[in-house]
Amino acid sequence: MRIDELDLKLIYLLMDNSRLSISELAERLGVSRPTAKSRLEKLQKEGIIQGFTVKLNPELLRAHNIVALIVRTEEPEKMEEFEEIIEVNRFTSRKYLIKVAVESMEELRKVIEGAGFEVIEVMPILETVERKSPPKVKVPFKCDYCGKEIVGEPIVYKYRNRVYFFCCSTCLREFKRTRENIEKFKLKGEREGSVH
Repeated sequence: MRIDELDLKLIYLLMDNSRLSISELAERLGVSRPTAKSRLEKLQKEGIIQGFTVKLNPELLRAHNIVALIVRTEEPEKMEEFEEIIEVNRFTSRKYLIKVAVESMEELRKVIEGAGFEVIEVMPILETVERKSPPKVKVPFKCDYCGKEIVGEPIVYKYRNRVYFFCCSTCLREFKRTRENIEKFKLKGEREGSVH
């Protein structure tokens, strides 16, 4: 998988809002529509972007009790038969951590008996906190302020619907200061233009 800085900026924009149009992506990336479209298609074709999803309001999911189970089974394929099993994580060839969404303990019992696995531990999930994590890729970034190559993780800053990468907090601070001065200068020019 070879991606560059432009690809990564596109990914960050889509992580914030996957419904952005090609025109909006092009504008925010500062490139032409055909460039934005071809980059998006390339990322999809290479399997880097595997799909666009809908994030539901957590209130809709609270109707269910979410329970995590550590189970042992010889027939993991049986778990696919139960829509109540919403996540499956394998530890070893026979040991799994699964999440089950049920309305009652009776429903949970039916899933356990139906799937035929041995339950090692049951843990009700009281709260889920979703953390956004940036893509873990090694891309040779250049700082959008000083132009130096960034070593390590870049500082990601979103300004006016665009994504910028910085090598350090000093460059980010100077970028912000420069933008503030440009805004003040524009505002002053607009005021003087309206006086004449």
